[in-house]
Amino acid sequence: MSSLTIAGCVCGLVALFVLPWLFAPVGILLGVVALTKGRVENGLAVVVLAGLCGYYGLSAPANFINELWSSVDFKTLLKPGEKAPAADNAANWSIVSLESRITTTGDADPVCSWKLVVKNDSAQPAVFHGSIEFQDAHGLKVSQDRVEGPQVGPGSVGVFSGSVTIKNGTKVARAVPEISVGG
Repeated sequence: MSSLTIAGCVCGLVALFVLPWLFAPVGILLGVVALTKGRVENGLAVVVLAGLCGYYGLSAPANFINELWSSVDFKTLLKPGEKAPAADNAANWSIVSLESRITTTGDADPVCSWKLVVKNDSAQPAVFHGSIEFQDAHGLKVSQDRVEGPQVGPGSVGVFSGSVTIKNGTKVARAVPEISVGG
């Protein structure tokens, strides 16, 4: 590839993001120059690429860059030593363990007993709620049980337990907790 073709492609791609009214015509012009120098395939490719990228850059400016720029919270970035609220909420509790056990009794459907241990790392009491989803080896939901319980004090560990009947005797491969914290 000649340097004209590369420069035309770069101008066309840059037209997607920055100044499409400037970079697209420059890319098209470089493609036309490549055409006149006998590089027909390269010249046509650059003209089409620069034209399409310029059209898209003008009609629908790179919205993802605008969204990225507008989503940056400069107040949070400029305050040293403070945690962002979202980061604080994400780290104020954790699942310590989840144990499950299948018991079968004769012809009856098996029963899956479970025990969930969570830790409240926040400075305030928390109420945990959600569900435990039991899945087969393919990740398909076999059964589900709810997690509801009393408040767990700050810095304390909460233990939740329950059991659920597994219909049709389907084999449970894993238990997946889906837990959230409410007031």
